[in-house]
Amino acid sequence: MGRMTIKLIIFFTFFPSLNWTKGQSQIKKINILFITGMGNKYEGHPNQDWTHPYFNSIIEEALKEIAHITITDHLNILNSSALKKYDLILNNSLFQEPDEKEFKAFSEFIKSGKSYFAFHAGLVSFVNQEKYEEIIGAHFINHDDLKTIKVDTYDAVYGNWDLTKKPKHPITENLENFKILDELYLMEFTTNENDVIARSEAHPIMWTKNWGKGKVLCLTLGHFDHAQSYKGFQQLLVNGIKWLNQP
Repeated sequence: MGRMTIKLIIFFTFFPSLNWTKGQSQIKKINILFITGMGNKYEGHPNQDWTHPYFNSIIEEALKEIAHITITDHLNILNSSALKKYDLILNNSLFQEPDEKEFKAFSEFIKSGKSYFAFHAGLVSFVNQEKYEEIIGAHFINHDDLKTIKVDTYDAVYGNWDLTKKPKHPITENLENFKILDELYLMEFTTNENDVIARSEAHPIMWTKNWGKGKVLCLTLGHFDHAQSYKGFQQLLVNGIKWLNQP
């Protein structure tokens, strides 16, 4: 028994990688700045009757295993000093209006090699900055009323019905098509540099592009708590953030 004990001690001393629990606890979480909140709806605003409730706790819960999240509705955090601590900016705000300095810091954050993920209302924000449409590669047109839509987890366009014709993006390669009760956004692309990841009724609902050295990811889904709670939505959210954080 004595010899056996000595041999086991030596074995684990020279092969520390077999200590799985220790390895898992050392996984570095992603530092995310999550921009939320309602921007300025001045009198005469073309959409002054729009409202948008937020369910940030659902997003926090979905990302708790992979991220540390700072939630804010104040855009003064968009400055080079404050942004140094973050790996990624996540945005689901509506009609927010950064000033010139804030938008420059935001743009340079991405250009420097960091990541940006705009989902749902975040595609209808930063409305006072024309350059924002260049960053996300699209312009919001309108949306359908709430309805159940089928999400094709590949670039489902005419002539590409066979999945073998075009490989799935890494974000959706292990994700099946799914249905969700949500708003279907109608987006007009402003560049041919967008790489479409998923569609619904032929409309792009998820795409990526580059901005400088950084990566930009857009997802039109996520209206109300029921949509954000769907497994398919959360898989796109989590997989997207993991993909953005890869070198």
